[in-house]
Amino acid sequence: MERSVKAGFWPMAIALAFPIAMQNLLTSCASLIDTAMIVPLGNTAVAAVGVAGRFTFLLNVMSFGFCSGSATLISQFWGVNDRRGIHRTYGTALISSMALAVLYALLLGLAPAFCVRLFGPEADVAALAADYLTVLALAVPFIMYSQVSCAALRATEKVSVPLISSLISVVVNTSLNYCLISGHLGFPALGVRGAAVATLAGSVAQALVVFVFLTFGDNPVRAKFKEYFALSGAFVSKFFKTAAPVFLNETMWAVGTNIYVMVLARQGTEEYAGYSLYETVQQLFFVFFVGICHAAAILVGKAVGRGETEEAYQTAKRFLIATPLMGLVLGGILILVRNPLLSLFAIETEGSRATASALLLFYGCWLALRMIPYTAVCGIFRAGGDTKTGCIFEIGTLYLVGIPCVALAGLVLHLPFIWIVVIMFASEDILKGALCVRHFLHRKWIIRLTEDKKA
Repeated sequence: MERSVKAGFWPMAIALAFPIAMQNLLTSCASLIDTAMIVPLGNTAVAAVGVAGRFTFLLNVMSFGFCSGSATLISQFWGVNDRRGIHRTYGTALISSMALAVLYALLLGLAPAFCVRLFGPEADVAALAADYLTVLALAVPFIMYSQVSCAALRATEKVSVPLISSLISVVVNTSLNYCLISGHLGFPALGVRGAAVATLAGSVAQALVVFVFLTFGDNPVRAKFKEYFALSGAFVSKFFKTAAPVFLNETMWAVGTNIYVMVLARQGTEEYAGYSLYETVQQLFFVFFVGICHAAAILVGKAVGRGETEEAYQTAKRFLIATPLMGLVLGGILILVRNPLLSLFAIETEGSRATASALLLFYGCWLALRMIPYTAVCGIFRAGGDTKTGCIFEIGTLYLVGIPCVALAGLVLHLPFIWIVVIMFASEDILKGALCVRHFLHRKWIIRLTEDKKA
């Protein structure tokens, strides 16, 4: 654990980033396969899964709020080998996240039609999406448990278990998708509902793998059950003081992003089906930045936890420079392969294909700029102990700039669909990127949350 970041920095960073990127790539590939299996059912089914997927997205973002908030503390505790701090942080995150998961599951399970109506889809799309949500509700606690637990493991540099558990989940999910969507190997053809059942099974499988490793494996998060909940008022207050801005940030960002989708879904089923295809493909490229972001969070957090502020700054600077460079490379690759990737789908209409292709072309050009604030906020500022500034930047640019611009473009001016999406990105990213670079250079994001103690 005492390896110097200065010596062999990039091998160390890659060793952390690669398994995390591969874990997310597996999840994205599963989503790609899911979509490919749904596409033959038509634009209505694709749009329905896209609408239902917004609730999975919201769940993932809310869980990421707990994950990122707890990882801020855990990575700094890991830097000084404070095992008790790690255990208490994980326990607090688990209690809080599971309470939210139960409430969210009840909402999806008991009021799916109400949830779907928020996006205003056409009646046949809404019916299929609501059916999907009733099954997804059962998966919510398992998804939340896996994500919070995997975040704790990653923050202590145990990156292989999240990868293995994701692999098992993807295999289960994909296999059941094949059997249940169109009815193969003697299984009933359940269509969209079959995709939801496969998601549930994959989520349960991953949670079981993670639970077994946490309970019996050799890892810093492992502890006696009571140690997770040996909490004091002061510690819980410290946890929420750190994690609350992150959770607020991610939840408000997810709600705001779903407001974007409410506007986009009202532009027509064909256009929104194209947008759903675009989102599935772009995730294949975004996962590499997830790996970079988490690697940055681990190494920066450890350095700040040890009180090595200059090393933390230089480490963060390397990641912040590498991010747009990687964005240029991956963006260029995406532009070149976007149409071959789309050809893998049996897309119902040429309009949907053209929309997806145009969106991927723009995203490839924009990728380098878009990922700068992502790495800064999620990978650097939070790990450095500053969870409030990124929250202000993201919520401010989203609600004061992005949403008004998209609402004006889509609901008032009725601009072409592609231009609505361009405005959605540009209205946020330019201002937010400039604010993040300025804050990074001022170094006020370096806030130590630990003490020099050994467990």
